[in-house]
Amino acid sequence: MNSKHLLPLWLATAMFLTACHSRTHNADNVSEGDTLQFHHAKLLTLTTAGETTWVSIRDPWDSTRTLHRYQLVPKTAATAVPQEGYTLVRTPLERVGVYSSVHCALLEELGCAGVVAGVCEPEYINLPYVQEGVKNGRIANLGNGMDPNLERIMDLKPDALMPSPFEHSGGYGRLERLGIPLIECADYMEPSPLGRAEWMRFYGRLVGQGQRADSMFHAIAGRYNQLCMLAANTEQKPLVVSELPQNGKWYVAGGSSTMGRMYEDAGGRYAFADVPSAGSITLSVEHVIEKATRAQVWIVKHHGPIDRAQLEADNPSLRLMKAQMWFCDTSRKRYYEETPFHPDWLLENLTAIFHPELGIKAKRRYFQPEPPLLEEEK
Repeated sequence: MNSKHLLPLWLATAMFLTACHSRTHNADNVSEGDTLQFHHAKLLTLTTAGETTWVSIRDPWDSTRTLHRYQLVPKTAATAVPQEGYTLVRTPLERVGVYSSVHCALLEELGCAGVVAGVCEPEYINLPYVQEGVKNGRIANLGNGMDPNLERIMDLKPDALMPSPFEHSGGYGRLERLGIPLIECADYMEPSPLGRAEWMRFYGRLVGQGQRADSMFHAIAGRYNQLCMLAANTEQKPLVVSELPQNGKWYVAGGSSTMGRMYEDAGGRYAFADVPSAGSITLSVEHVIEKATRAQVWIVKHHGPIDRAQLEADNPSLRLMKAQMWFCDTSRKRYYEETPFHPDWLLENLTAIFHPELGIKAKRRYFQPEPPLLEEEK
């Protein structure tokens, strides 16, 4: 990107500072301590008192309830008495069973790839260290994330497991009776891209990398907000539609979701911005096409080779959509591994697509126009 468009990093970071501390009394009956202020994440509360860090995660689906509470105590502490209502976690974690590729990628970036002792569905994790670890037996294959192999988990003896909670899931069944701390990764339910990314500050403290995670996030937030200001000053806002129909249904991001916000932050007009959902919603193909016929940009993620001709052959009604298509092949691009905790990288790519007049040269191109660029053009 042309440097004249960018604010100095120190100024952008100062404008969106996220690391200040204050003295407060925790509402969960925790004694007075230092509370880490989250200016973007809405579901997290962290309070440190002495050697203990108290963590509360608000239920994303019911704001009157708490999803989970944790009591983080260093392994070097002489004693660790569990408080009622809290899950005791001894830190730093050294052996973890990780359910998703995104958290595997974050742990690697935090310099803690070695703590990943087991993963779910490694065939969908596009990370060399995970693939190699599963191949040589260093990392255990824990099976399906919705129904992991309990025998393998017991053999693994992890310090913790990192599953993602879902609404109306009914809990974790027999897994909850194993006595292994379950770190519920509800970051994906944050209502903003930076809100989700800020969870790295919690995860960093689990593996003894709190300061490193704070520094990473401050840089990401500064870069993200510089791009937001650039996009906000553009005159034309292209209408954006996303994803593809599957089995007669079209799953799109709600207007209050991280991706809904991302399209707006990149200077686009998201076709479903008026849908008040923080997650994915299911619409009929006819309903989406009705709005999509007026769209200028069509953002598509897929796994493996695909093109417009094939899509239209499978679903002729898609011929009514005249938007420029941009494809991301997630079998080749580390979209799912990188973008949740690096929304600045994705925002840069989307802003360059929506506003080529800004002259942004995205360092990471997750999306390519149809026809895909030749290898030498990338």
